[in-house]
Amino acid sequence: KNPEKYLIFIDEIDSILALDFPVDDFFGFIRSCYNKRANNQEYNRLTFALLGVSTPQDLCQDKNSTPFNIGIAIELTGFKFDEALSLVDGLVEICQQPEEVLKEILSWTNGQPFLTQKVCKIIIENGVFIVNPKIELEEMIKSQIIHNWETKDIPEHLKTIRDRLFRKDQRIVRRLGLYKQILQNDLAGIVADDSPEQMELRLSGLVVRRDNKLTVANSIYATIFHEEMINEELEKLPPYSTQIKAWLHSNCEDKSYLLQGEDLQSALIWAAGKSLRNQDFQFLTTSQRLVLDAQIEALESTKIETKKAQAEVAKAQQKAKRWISIGSAILGTSLVLSIGFSLLAYQRFRLAQSSREIEQTGTDALLLAMFKKSTTNQALLEALPKAISAGQRLKDLVNNNIPLAEYPATRPILALQMILDKLDEQKQFEDSFLQKRKIILQGHQGAVTSVKFRPNQDILASAGVDGKVIIWNFEGEKITEWQTEQKSVNSLIFHPNGEYLATAGSDGTVKIWNLLGKKLYVLEISQTEVNSISFSVDGKYLATSGIDIPVQIWNVSSSPITILSDSILNDNGLIRAVSFSPNGNFLATLDGKSTIRLWNISENQFKTLDVQAISMNFSISQPQLLLTATSNGVVELWQLSKGKLMNNFQSLHLDTKLVSFSPDGELIATVGIDSIVRLWNLSGRQISQFEFMENVISISFSSDSKKIAVAGSNGKVWLRSVENLDELLSKGCRFLVGKPNYFMRVVEFCQS
Repeated sequence: KNPEKYLIFIDEIDSILALDFPVDDFFGFIRSCYNKRANNQEYNRLTFALLGVSTPQDLCQDKNSTPFNIGIAIELTGFKFDEALSLVDGLVEICQQPEEVLKEILSWTNGQPFLTQKVCKIIIENGVFIVNPKIELEEMIKSQIIHNWETKDIPEHLKTIRDRLFRKDQRIVRRLGLYKQILQNDLAGIVADDSPEQMELRLSGLVVRRDNKLTVANSIYATIFHEEMINEELEKLPPYSTQIKAWLHSNCEDKSYLLQGEDLQSALIWAAGKSLRNQDFQFLTTSQRLVLDAQIEALESTKIETKKAQAEVAKAQQKAKRWISIGSAILGTSLVLSIGFSLLAYQRFRLAQSSREIEQTGTDALLLAMFKKSTTNQALLEALPKAISAGQRLKDLVNNNIPLAEYPATRPILALQMILDKLDEQKQFEDSFLQKRKIILQGHQGAVTSVKFRPNQDILASAGVDGKVIIWNFEGEKITEWQTEQKSVNSLIFHPNGEYLATAGSDGTVKIWNLLGKKLYVLEISQTEVNSISFSVDGKYLATSGIDIPVQIWNVSSSPITILSDSILNDNGLIRAVSFSPNGNFLATLDGKSTIRLWNISENQFKTLDVQAISMNFSISQPQLLLTATSNGVVELWQLSKGKLMNNFQSLHLDTKLVSFSPDGELIATVGIDSIVRLWNLSGRQISQFEFMENVISISFSSDSKKIAVAGSNGKVWLRSVENLDELLSKGCRFLVGKPNYFMRVVEFCQS
C-alpha cells in the first residue's frame, strides 16, 4: 500500500568487526529481514548497503553460523579517461593541453579517485603554467606526494593502506609475500584466485584485478610501497608467528606450542640483534628454558658455570694487569702518563667485564622468577638471592657516582622490583611489609580519566567519567570529594602554586576549584568537549583545547578571566593535547593527525616536529627536552632549542598510548594497550615494570619522583613506590631475614 522504500547505509562496516564483543546477531538480523521477503512483501521496501573494507564471508565470525552470502558485493574501480573528462575544465587555465595533463595524471593514479583529486589540487595550488606535462608532473608528484610521504599524507590515505598491508595477523607473511610477487611480476600480473590474502590486498586498494590478473593499483603506490620496504618488513617478522599466537592464547601455559630443536635455533638466529617485543622475549626464553629445564632445576650446574666464568674473568684480569704493567715499564720515561693510562685501561676493562656479568646474572634471576612454574614459591625465593647479588655488585660498580642514564647495567634493578612484586602477590606473604609498596584507591564509578599530584605536597587528585573529583593523601585516604557537574571530566590539572585545580569537561566547560571543592570560576569554552588543559609555569595562563575548537589561552591572573589569544590554532579537528613548556617559551599542541606543533606565543608562529606522535611530555628538570611516543612503541627525546632528535628507543609496547618524564628527569614512563607501565632511564634501559589487569588511562609522578599514580578503566587508582637500587636491595634483604636457608646466600651482601 505504501510504495516508499527505505535504504539504510552502514559505513565503515569493517570497524564493527573490530568490536570486542560478538556481532553475528547483528548480521543475523539483516539476514532475517532478507529472508522475510518470501512471506511478507513489505520487507522488499527495506534495503541495507554495507560500506567498508571487508568481504561478505568475513562478516559472520562464528563458523557454525550460516555465512553472510546474501546480496551483491560491489567492487569500486578507478576513473577511466572519459569518466574523468569533467576535471579538464579545472585545468584549462594552468596548461595549454589540459587533456594531455589529465592523461598524465591518470598514468600516475590510474584513476584512483582520492589520488586523482589530490594531484589536481597540487597542480592548481602550485600555480605554475605546465608546458611539459610528463616531466613537470613527475617532479610535482615525487616532491609533494612520494618523497617523505608519511609527513605529507594529509588527510591520511597512504598510511591507511600501509596499516592494512602491515597489519600483524596470522596471514601477514603470506600477504607480504604475495604482494612482493605482484611487484616482481607487475607487467604479467599474478592470476587472481580470490584467496584471503588476495582479497585483503584488493580491499586495501593497493592491488586491483585486471583481466583476471592482479597488479599494483597505480604507479604512486608501487613507488611508495616498493620491494625493499617489503623485504625490510618481512625481515622483522618472527618465523614463529603461529606458535606464539597459540601460546599466548593458552595464557602462556601450553608447552606444546614452544619451540625446540631446529625451530628454536632458527628463531634465535632471526632474533639476534633485534629489539624484541616483550611477548617475543618471553616466548623465546620460555622455549629455551623448556629445553634446558634440567639445568634450571639443578641450580648446582648453574653455580658451576658461574664459578667457571668467574675463574676465566680472573685469569683475563690477571693477563690484562700483566700486559698493562709491561706497557708501563716500556714507557718508563713517561712514568706518570703510563700509570694513568694503565689505570684507565684497567678501569675500562673492569667496568665492561663486570657490567656484562652483572647484566647476565640479573637476567638469569628475572627469567627464573618469570618463567619457572612453582606452587611453593620456590622459584621466586631462589631468584631473589641471585638478584640481590647482582644488585649489590652493580651498586659497588657505580658507587653512587654515575647518573642513572649512564648505568652500565639495569637488569638487576628490574629483576629485584619484579621479584618483590611477585612475592607481594603471594597469599602466604600477605602480612609482609611489601604490601605498603602499592596502595589501591577506590572511589570512582567507571573509568578514571586523569590523576595528578599536587606540586610539592603529599596529596593527589583524581577525576573520572562519573564527573567526580577526589583528593587523596598518600595513605590512600579520601580528604575530600565533589561533583563537578561536567558530565565526564576529561582532564584535571593543579595550578603551579598548588592552591587550586582546573577540570575540563565533556560539556564544553573548564571549571576552576579550590581544594575544598568550592567552584571559583567557569569558562564556557565550546558546545563540544574540552579534552586537554595546561597551566603556564608562572600560573598566569591556562591553555585549553578540544574537538573542532581553536586552542585558547586564558589570562587566569586577571579578574575577570580573559582570553589572551583566541585563535592560535584554527584547525577544524581534534586537538588531543596542549602543554606549556616549563620555561614558558613554547605551547605544544598534538592534533588528531599525530602532528606536534611548537607555538611561539608572543609571535603567534609555530614549527612542526618531524614525528608522528601519540603522546608528548616536557621535562620539568630540563625545559628544552620534549618526550614523544609513536603508536608503534618508539620513544623519542627531542632537544627543542636545536630542533633535533637526541635519542630514541623501542618501548616494547605493541601500541604505545602515554609517555611521561619524572620531575627529576631521571626516568621515562611508557604505557601501552598491554596495560603495562614501564620505566626507563634516558638511555633506553628498562628500570621497572608494573603490570595491571585493566586499561591504563592516565599516569603521574609525584614531585620528588618517588611515587607514580596509575589511573585505570575500572574506577581504581594505584599509588605505588618507585624504588631505587638501594631501596630494592634493602627490602630484598629484609624480606629474606626470616628465611635463613636463602638469607645465608646473601648475608655478605645484606650486612650493610
